[in-house]
Amino acid sequence: MNRRYPLVVALTATLISPAHAQVADKRSATIEEVIVTARKVEESLQDTPVSVAAFSSADLEQLGASEAKDVADFTPNLRMQKQSGSQDNYAMAIRGVSSGETALTIDPTVGVYMDGVYLARSTGLAFDIVDLKRIEVLRGPQGTLFGRNTIGGALNIITEKPNGEPGFKLALGAGDQGYNRVMASADSPDFGPLALKFSYMRKEAERELESLYNGKSLGDNSGQYYRLAARWKVSDTVALDYIFDGSRRESNANTQQLSHVRPIYADPNGQFYGGRYYEQAAASASAERLEVLPLTNTDPDESNSDIDSHAVTLEWDVSEDLLVKSISNVREWNSAARGTDFGTFPVESTGDVVDLRSGSPSLVPAGTLVPIFSALRDNYHRQITQEFQFTGKVLDERLSYTAGVYLFQEEATEDNPQQFVLPTSFIANALTGLTLPPLAAAASATWLGAPFAYEMENASQAVYGQFTYNVFTDFDVTLGLRYTRDQKETTLQNNLDGGDTVRVTSDDEWSNFSPTFSLDYRFSDQLSSYLRIANGYRSGGYNVRAQTTSAFTTPFDPEEITSYEIGIKSDLFDRRLRLNVSLFQMDYTDRQIAQFEAGSGGASSVIVNAGESVTRGLEVESVFIPTPGLRLIANYGFLDVEYKEFIAGPVNPQTGFSSGANRDISDEVTENLYAPEHSGAVAVEYRMAPWSFGQLTLRVDATYVDAISFHPQLFLYDQTEAYSLLNARATLADIPMGSGNLKLALWGKNLSNEEYREFGIDFGLLGFAVNNYGVLRRAGIDLVYEFGK
Repeated sequence: MNRRYPLVVALTATLISPAHAQVADKRSATIEEVIVTARKVEESLQDTPVSVAAFSSADLEQLGASEAKDVADFTPNLRMQKQSGSQDNYAMAIRGVSSGETALTIDPTVGVYMDGVYLARSTGLAFDIVDLKRIEVLRGPQGTLFGRNTIGGALNIITEKPNGEPGFKLALGAGDQGYNRVMASADSPDFGPLALKFSYMRKEAERELESLYNGKSLGDNSGQYYRLAARWKVSDTVALDYIFDGSRRESNANTQQLSHVRPIYADPNGQFYGGRYYEQAAASASAERLEVLPLTNTDPDESNSDIDSHAVTLEWDVSEDLLVKSISNVREWNSAARGTDFGTFPVESTGDVVDLRSGSPSLVPAGTLVPIFSALRDNYHRQITQEFQFTGKVLDERLSYTAGVYLFQEEATEDNPQQFVLPTSFIANALTGLTLPPLAAAASATWLGAPFAYEMENASQAVYGQFTYNVFTDFDVTLGLRYTRDQKETTLQNNLDGGDTVRVTSDDEWSNFSPTFSLDYRFSDQLSSYLRIANGYRSGGYNVRAQTTSAFTTPFDPEEITSYEIGIKSDLFDRRLRLNVSLFQMDYTDRQIAQFEAGSGGASSVIVNAGESVTRGLEVESVFIPTPGLRLIANYGFLDVEYKEFIAGPVNPQTGFSSGANRDISDEVTENLYAPEHSGAVAVEYRMAPWSFGQLTLRVDATYVDAISFHPQLFLYDQTEAYSLLNARATLADIPMGSGNLKLALWGKNLSNEEYREFGIDFGLLGFAVNNYGVLRRAGIDLVYEFGK
C-alpha cells in the first residue's frame, strides 16, 4: 500500500473534528425512486412487473464498480466469473441458466445490452466501461422484448449521455498489487443543436502470482478505454445519439494453477502411467491456492483484446402517444493469445517424452520445458444490428405498447492450435485413429499438436410486440409476442475422423415463437404484486470441438425455458423500507448438454439436446433507512435445481473416463452447475451530517456464495467451495475546491484475505484439472475532482 495513506487518514480525521461548523443537513429519510428501462420504456423499478436489480451511478461508486461483473455478488442469483486462460471472457448465469463455453458458435444464455445494443458474445465482454450510469439485471427469460439468448435473463447497461452543459471530471485511483486508474471525461456546452461528451480511462493491475521459472509476475493486466458521445437535437421532436466505444486491453492470462493430476496417469501403478513427466505434474498440483506457478510465459501482453463499436440511436417523438426509435450498431472485436499455458515441466531424461507435433517423431532432449497443455489463439468477431422500435399508447392511454423489428448479422473466425501431452500407453490403447511409430511407442509420454480453426456467418430476424392493457385503475394485463428466425453457417478445419486436417461446412436454420403473459395488481401506492409467465430460448448451433464429421455436421437444436413467477414489490413505513420478493419455477426443455468424445485430438465433447430440468427459487431484495443517513441493505437468492432427464454417457469423475453408453444419468450429475443453492449480500452504509468541508460516508458490506460446479459430471477437483468476502469504503465528498468539488475515498476489498476459487476446468481424459483464484486483499485510494455537475 502507498505509504502516503496514513497521512490521508490523519487529514481525514482532522477534517471531521467538531471544530468545523455544520451546514444544512439534506439527508433523506425515504428511499429514492429508481427509474429503469427493463421493458424498453422508462418506468419506476417498483412499477415494473419483472424481477429486476438496479444499480445507480451512486451504487456503482460505492461498490467501486467499473465493469459489469462488479455487481454480480450483490445481485441474488447472478453469477459472473472470468474464465481460465483469459482475463477477457465471462462465464455468466442467471438463476442457474448458464454457459461457460468460449467457442463463438455456442450462444450465451444471458443477453448483455449496452445502450440498447445487443452484445452477441460473452467472449471479450470483460472490459471496463467509462461513464457508467446504471446497470439493470433482469432475471428470468426475456424472450419477448430482448429476443434470443436471454433464456436466463439479461444485463442492461446504460451509460451517461451529453447534457449540453460544460463540465469536467478527473478520477485518480491507486492501490497495492500495482493497481492504478485514471479516468477523465469532459462535457461540452451546446454548440447550437449539438452536445458532446469525451471520456478516457486507463487502468492497470498486477496479481500476487509469479513464475516458478523466472520469478516474474503472472496475471498483469492493463487497458485503455475511449468513448465519444454526441447528441444532435435535429428538432423539437427528433434527436440523434452517436456513441463510439473503443477498448484496448493487454494482459497475461496465465493465472490458472493445476489443482489435480489424475493418478491413473501419474502413479507408477496407474493404468496409463505417463512416466516422470506426469509425476512432476502431479507433485506441482495443489487443491490449495499457490502463489508460485510452473508457468513460463510472463509477458504482460501475452493476450490482447481490442473492441471498436459505433452506435447510432435516432428518436422521433411523432406525437404525445407515439415514439419511434432506430438503434443501429457495428461492433468489431479482435483478440489474440500468444502462450496460454496450464503447467510446464522439464523433461528429466532424453526419451521420456517424444515429440509428435509435426507428425515425424523425435525425442525431446533432457531439460526441455514442455507444457502439459498450451495454445495460441486468434479471434475476430463482427456484428451488425438494426432495431426499429415503436412505443406508444392508444385507447385513451389505457393500452400501452412496445413493438419492433430486429435484424442481426455476425461473422467470426477463430484459429486456436493446441499442444498437449498424453501418456503414450493411453494413446496406444484408448484412442482410435492414431498409430504410433516405434520411436514414439518407446517413450512414456507423447507431445501432440492439433489444429482447431473455424469460421461462421450467422443472421437473425425478429418481430415483436408487448401490449399492456389497464383493465381498471390498479390492474394491468400484459401480453407479449416475438417471432424469430435464425440462420447459421459454420466451417470447421480440424483433424476429423482420425485423419488429416479437413475443412467441412454445414448450415441450418431455426425459428421460435416466444410469448409472455403477466398480471400486475397495485394494492396501494406502496404495495404491488405480479404474476408472470415467460418463454425464452437459446439458439441452436454447431459443435466445433467435435472429433468426427458426423458430430460436427449434425447441429444441436435450440433449448427453451418456460418460467412461472410471482412477485411482490413494496415501499413500506413511509418509504423507509423497500422489500421486493420473487418466487419462480423454470421448466427447461431440450437442454443443450455436453457428451464426451475421444479422438486423436485428445478429449473433447459435443453438445446435444438431451436434458430436462426444473429450477425453483427465491429472490429477496431489501433496503431500510431507519434514520436519515443510515442505509441497510440485505439481498438473498435461493436455487433448487432438479434434473428430470440428462442423457449422456456416464463419466467417472475420478478417472475422467466414460463408463458406459448414453443413458439417463439425471440422478448422478451435480445440480449446482453455476447455481449456488444460497447466495446473498448485506451492507451497512452511513452518511454523516455534512460539514463545511464535505460529507463523510462509511460503508461495510459482505457477500456470500455457496458451492459451485463448472461441469455436470467432472466436478470433484475444480469445484468452488462456499466463500464470503468482506469489503469497506470511506468517502469524503463535496469538498469545495475552486469552481468544483473534490471527493476522496479509501477502500478495501476482500479484507479477510479469502482464498477462493473463481473458475475451474476439469479436462477429463487429458488427465488434469485447473482453477483460477480470486484476487486477494486489495486496498487503495480514489481521488475525484468534478465541476459542472
